Amino acid sequence: MILLQNGWWFKIRKRILVADDNLAFTLAIQNIMQNDCVDVSCTQFVEKALEIFAENEYCLVIISIQPTISRDMSMLRMMRESKSVPIIVLTQKLSLSDKIALFHAGANVCLEKPVDVTLCAAQACSLIHLYLNAKEDNCERYPLIFGTELIINPVYRQVIIDGELLDLTRTEFDLLLYMASHPNQIFTRQQLYRQIWGDDLGISGENTVRSHIGNLYKKLAGVGKNYIQNSRGVGYKFVPAAG
Repeated sequence: MILLQNGWWFKIRKRILVADDNLAFTLAIQNIMQNDCVDVSCTQFVEKALEIFAENEYCLVIISIQPTISRDMSMLRMMRESKSVPIIVLTQKLSLSDKIALFHAGANVCLEKPVDVTLCAAQACSLIHLYLNAKEDNCERYPLIFGTELIINPVYRQVIIDGELLDLTRTEFDLLLYMASHPNQIFTRQQLYRQIWGDDLGISGENTVRSHIGNLYKKLAGVGKNYIQNSRGVGYKFVPAAG
């Protein structure tokens, strides 16, 4: 996804955590997967991986784990219990029972060392794709709840503000749902037109987005809310109420 801000183009980056004491391997993975859209963070201190994982948002973890080491297995379980991020486990040659134990503990893929870097990268890309698609599907299926003030229900296509239904057109609802799914993120009119109308933006598209955003803004203002804000010369963003 690309945003235009202050005249510069920025890409929203996916983040991957690689934790393995083999420096050559971590650098090889970083070299293959790092690009304008993917940021690969590496650490050789595997025991620090859980702390790093807890403090940051990742869409994939590649980590060295040994099922015979209780500390490693505990770390894997805690990662799995805290977040649904896919995990690729790197390990020494294992028995069938050890592999099963790793899957039960939270691994999505187990690769025995020495690991083929290109195979690992391919599986990483596949898992990231599945994870991001599932995350987007969940955003479309479950209500967005912002405190007690605002509820957006995509199943029943309802917007409830301070306990009252807000009457929106289909397009107004789609715009609000999409922007509210990415709070504080600025969207250009081109991005919104492509997402909601499924087409590239032309001159008529500019006016279409501006008109529907304007109508949505007026309806929200009518109930005393300013969730939709205009970033002059850039686009629009959804800003939830403070607190």
